[in-house]
Amino acid sequence: MEYEFYIDVFFLVGFYLNLLSLFLTSACLHQKCSVARLGLAAAIGSFWNSILIVFPFLPSGAELLITLTVIGSVMLMIAFRGIISDGISRLVRAEGCLFLSAGLVNGCYSFSCQQFCLTDLEGLVFTGFIGALLEQLIRRYISVRGKIGEDRYQVSLYYKDREKRFLALADSGNRLCVPGSGKPVSLISYKDCIGFCEEVSGGFYIPYHAVGTERGTLFAMQFERMEIKKDGRTKSIDCPVVAIVKERLSVNGDFSMILPEAYVPEE
Repeated sequence: MEYEFYIDVFFLVGFYLNLLSLFLTSACLHQKCSVARLGLAAAIGSFWNSILIVFPFLPSGAELLITLTVIGSVMLMIAFRGIISDGISRLVRAEGCLFLSAGLVNGCYSFSCQQFCLTDLEGLVFTGFIGALLEQLIRRYISVRGKIGEDRYQVSLYYKDREKRFLALADSGNRLCVPGSGKPVSLISYKDCIGFCEEVSGGFYIPYHAVGTERGTLFAMQFERMEIKKDGRTKSIDCPVVAIVKERLSVNGDFSMILPEAYVPEE
């Protein structure tokens, strides 16, 4: 039995499915992106798959490994500008989202064609509809989740030519500010200062009062700069004031810094 293989059709189908996968990934990461960059990334992935189908020069395990790591990383760095600057953990998370999205999209396409007896074109249209619906549901869920205080921000704090990175929570209830100037104040734990800024030449105390607690003071200091990153946007704060608390800010460790709402990058 002989089959006719059309490489151009294979490339276009792969390009379409890669594009859907990247759209779902952008929704999972809550990452803004341009259609042109997504299209270029999808084309690179489809081109790689076309090479493998015509010239199967690698073992199947090596093909999968290179596709998931090298090609996946290249696609993500092209599709989402600045994602590598957010740290390796962010890139690994994005690769996981892309892998799951690709599995979902390709599975939906294969299932619709086999179980519903759809043509290839009808299967692509059906998969596109399901993908668009999932993309909107994911973005709506993440948007609602962010409104109840679960959004996280990558923060870089600079002090005496040293940098420390934090995963920060933007807390609308954080009204702590410098007396007189009214400058917003962030919070970090003393444990995170070890090896970074535990020895300081100057600082000052800020009065505070929280619900259910007595009044007190927090030691604060002025850093050189703070960079707040979220969804490809970066906000730089010169001479930020940060108060240091003795206890951990998060019980489960899902954030290590609290930002005032005024420092959150605008959408």
